[in-house]
Amino acid sequence: MFSFGFQKKSWLALCVLFLTVGSAKAGNELITVPIVAADYYGWAYTEAFMDNATVYAWSTAGVDALGWGLLVGAGDYDAGLKFVNLAGLAKTIYPIATILWASDTGIRERAWIALGTHTFTLVTLEILGRPALTVEALGPRHDAYGVSVAFRF
Repeated sequence: MFSFGFQKKSWLALCVLFLTVGSAKAGNELITVPIVAADYYGWAYTEAFMDNATVYAWSTAGVDALGWGLLVGAGDYDAGLKFVNLAGLAKTIYPIATILWASDTGIRERAWIALGTHTFTLVTLEILGRPALTVEALGPRHDAYGVSVAFRF
């Protein structure tokens, strides 16, 4: 009765309609946002500068600043979040690499503290919920993007 192409397109349209409409919001931002900021912007940079890893610290800070600049200044969420997440990955990988290869006990202790604070942050986010994320469906645009993701704290 219906062609396979029509059924496939109808299924895709239903999925897009029901999966992208609405918003998913988390709570407890008054707790989770300061914890994330203290961990990733407080301790991670403190550790790097105390370890005299200035090339790593300044390059990560530059990538972080570029990402937040794109997010806030230009409104480019896609590129901004990629840079912010890249810097976040670097701030997570650094303590692991430090634990594996550093010989100085002070540096290794700070790396263990960093892993502990990262773990605490992730567990807190899982228990209390991540900062609010709203996904809004838009009508088809000429660039075929179709979905706008707005991050709000």
